[in-house]
Amino acid sequence: MSTLNKDSLLPLNPMHLPELPSWFPIAWGWWASAGATLLSILAIWLIYRWNKKRLAPKKTALRLIQAGEKPAEAFELLRQAALCYYPREEVAKLTGKEWYAFLDTQVKAPLFLDNYDVWQVALYSKEPLGNASELVSHCSQWVNEALPPKRRRTKVG
Repeated sequence: MSTLNKDSLLPLNPMHLPELPSWFPIAWGWWASAGATLLSILAIWLIYRWNKKRLAPKKTALRLIQAGEKPAEAFELLRQAALCYYPREEVAKLTGKEWYAFLDTQVKAPLFLDNYDVWQVALYSKEPLGNASELVSHCSQWVNEALPPKRRRTKVG
């Protein structure tokens, strides 16, 4: 039997392992993913802000129309809301039946031209009307349906 002699072993240094790979610098794929994520967040934020700004006149008009009780005030707010969304050159010059026809072309069911005489009494009479709440609801219905314009409808005037 052979016995190992302590002197016969070679003196070896302990094993040195390489360092663990670090996270930095990050590979280009991670940079691309981070950039795409940031661009997506920025795009979503910009669209949200644009949409909020675009719908602000509509929301304000609806809030004020529903808070009021007089058809004349609701009708004036409706005109102001329409001027926010439609070209001023086309809408500002409309009066009388042309204005009512424009309003009716922007919604599915006509609300104003069929009630022309009722609206004239409501706008120019000092006495309160019994159907004032119905006329105010017509204004808020128009603002809900017609604003913002989905597409260009028939040109009036």
